[in-house]
Amino acid sequence: MAGTVSNIGITLAIVSTYPPRRCGIATYSRDLSVALNDAAPDVRVEICALDRDGLAYPATVRTVIRQDERGDYRKAAQQVAASGVGAVVIQHEYGIFGGVDGAWITDFAAELHRLGVPYLVTLHTVLSEPSPSQAGTLYRLCRDAAAVTVFTGTARRLAVDTGIAPSDRIVHVPHGAPPPGSGGEVRPEVAATLDRLAGRRLLSTFGLLSPGKGLETAIAALGRIAERHPDVTYLIAGSTHPEIARQEGEHYRDELVLAVKGAGMQDRVVFLDLFLTDAEISAVLARTEIFCTPYRSREQISSGALTFAVAAGCPVVSTSYFYAEDMLAGGAGITVPPEDPDAYAEALHTLLSDPERLERAREAARTRGAGLHWTAVARRFAGIARATAARRTRPVPDAVATDAAGMPRVDVPKLKLTHLNRITDSGGIVQFSDRAKPDLGSGYCVDDVSRLAIVAAGLCDVPVRELKGADPHDWLDTSLGFLEAAYDPAALGSRNMRAATGEWLDEPHRGDHVGRLLWSLGAVAAGPAVPDKYRERAAALLVQAGPGLRALTTVRSTAYSLLGLVRIPEPTAESALGVARLEAAFQATATDDWPWFEDELTYDNARLPQALLAGAERAGDAAMAGHALRALDWYLGQVGLGAGAGGDEAGLGGEAEGHLALVGNLWRRKGAPRPAYEGDEQPIDAAAVVEACVEAWRVTGREFYADRARRAFGWFLGANRLGLPLYDASSGGGRDGLRETDANSNQGAESTLAYYQALLALRSADLV
Repeated sequence: MAGTVSNIGITLAIVSTYPPRRCGIATYSRDLSVALNDAAPDVRVEICALDRDGLAYPATVRTVIRQDERGDYRKAAQQVAASGVGAVVIQHEYGIFGGVDGAWITDFAAELHRLGVPYLVTLHTVLSEPSPSQAGTLYRLCRDAAAVTVFTGTARRLAVDTGIAPSDRIVHVPHGAPPPGSGGEVRPEVAATLDRLAGRRLLSTFGLLSPGKGLETAIAALGRIAERHPDVTYLIAGSTHPEIARQEGEHYRDELVLAVKGAGMQDRVVFLDLFLTDAEISAVLARTEIFCTPYRSREQISSGALTFAVAAGCPVVSTSYFYAEDMLAGGAGITVPPEDPDAYAEALHTLLSDPERLERAREAARTRGAGLHWTAVARRFAGIARATAARRTRPVPDAVATDAAGMPRVDVPKLKLTHLNRITDSGGIVQFSDRAKPDLGSGYCVDDVSRLAIVAAGLCDVPVRELKGADPHDWLDTSLGFLEAAYDPAALGSRNMRAATGEWLDEPHRGDHVGRLLWSLGAVAAGPAVPDKYRERAAALLVQAGPGLRALTTVRSTAYSLLGLVRIPEPTAESALGVARLEAAFQATATDDWPWFEDELTYDNARLPQALLAGAERAGDAAMAGHALRALDWYLGQVGLGAGAGGDEAGLGGEAEGHLALVGNLWRRKGAPRPAYEGDEQPIDAAAVVEACVEAWRVTGREFYADRARRAFGWFLGANRLGLPLYDASSGGGRDGLRETDANSNQGAESTLAYYQALLALRSADLV
């Protein structure tokens, strides 16, 4: 049986970039695959490749994930599971997966877990102070992993300290390297370069070029020792990193060439603009007297280039980053502070001028490198893979009401879009209804049409069989046409109200409706399952309308705008402005007992911390994300959902933990006594709590937020102060609010769409 240890062995799927893609992790995965084939013939390897350029892959690549297509991740997990693999190993690096900080790989992992396929994670980056987004992504990815492998003891310590996974699941498996003298074909241009350097004392660096490599430090250091060591040459071998070339062309290489000329080192620094094969790397290292890694970031926790050099017995001069400190601790080289050419020059001089010390460093490198050869590494990895495969289970049946983490799911009624279909026509979505009957006289508005676009974008990812005749593509077409007609770029504003007969009832102006318009455009433009033609229309209008955020004045309209702008791949000046405004509002108003953005709680309150958290995640600002979570935790206490992680049991001064009890439409004010009845509770407020908690769950991975998202959604189904459902299961509509003693029986657009926004948020996070 697939997945068990037997005579026929197991199949291991490696999820990674893969050649011909030029990437260090692609090279690592190829080398691991080859080594497993040689050292563990019972482990058959297939590849699930991350692709960005439509490359042609070898036959070992059985599945391809388009990096920037979110829908591919779950589909690929299903394909891998269906192929009968025994286990999967995910090679993790933030930059090779789609989504903010590579978050979409968690969709793949969650689907594997649901289908009963065990998986491992290999961490190529472990940060000492990850942003909330980075930490949340890794926590969710590693939460259900059978094991998490890291390359060094320091990486293991950092992984434990940052809470990525339990310490008993984090395993140290070294980065592999070929043994010294590995043969193979060397291209003529490489051979010619090495021949030209014969007789010179050679320093070298190889690998993909990017600003983080800090090569200007080594070039400057060479200039400082040139007179003392006139026979030394520095070889920089490697092409520009494809992602850097995609964004900046050869700007970094050109800067290095200028730096060489500026130092008068043209005859002492040689550039070899090629992506080297293992055989060519071996040939370069065989001629290298000192290997150089002058990297700029202390956080670097792995380096294939440094591994190869040490395994080849090369002494090293390196800047002090985590991996180098571990690798060189036994005396294989010298480490110096980053971006310090004087210190780097002195370290080079120390080794070059002392033959005995250079030989001791060479011997220490050989000793350290003996345990790094791929055969030994592959055997260790194969043992972990076999143990993981033995844990394979049958898929979790659909009827089992648990999520990927084994938490109970919400008992959600089947999708019923009857009422939504009824109140939507070619003109838009009708604002109000008399019970379930549309009130055409109420017309349409940008606020509701924007909500419809968000819901329609989410429904594009729902199987057709669940839609039962409803067509979210039609709703997208209608919504975008409405919004295109409403927005006026010259006024930096939008009309809002339109009669059922088609005439506009107001002039372009600014307000919440503009914020919601921007939000919907971002949701459609970034919708993973939205057809390209609608994504392109939304993106085009967003380019025109995005500057409208600058003219908005309230924190709420800013928050709505930001929720759309953070969805698109490239950060904008407007999104940065939106984050800054929300942070400034929090800083200006928050106190110890009222950590909030305003002096009152009004409507759609949870959108404020949700937007700040989303913006802080995009910006990588841990302090701002902390403010957003502090505000959200406090607000959850105010509405009956208890304390946040780290909060007090009394709910930070709010209601006791239980069902959602929203601030009513009479609002709540700082320092004022709370009346017995605060007014009607609104569905848009409940949806905001659900989506804010889902955002916090995605960023932090804390189960607390997943639980609160479900509890908040329960408000629609009757888990509220009156025990009355706000969702009408017979029509699929949403009732217009929870009054003092009953529920409003009218089913308007805002309330109905609030239910579906909340539901689709839970579905997108695999929480129902």
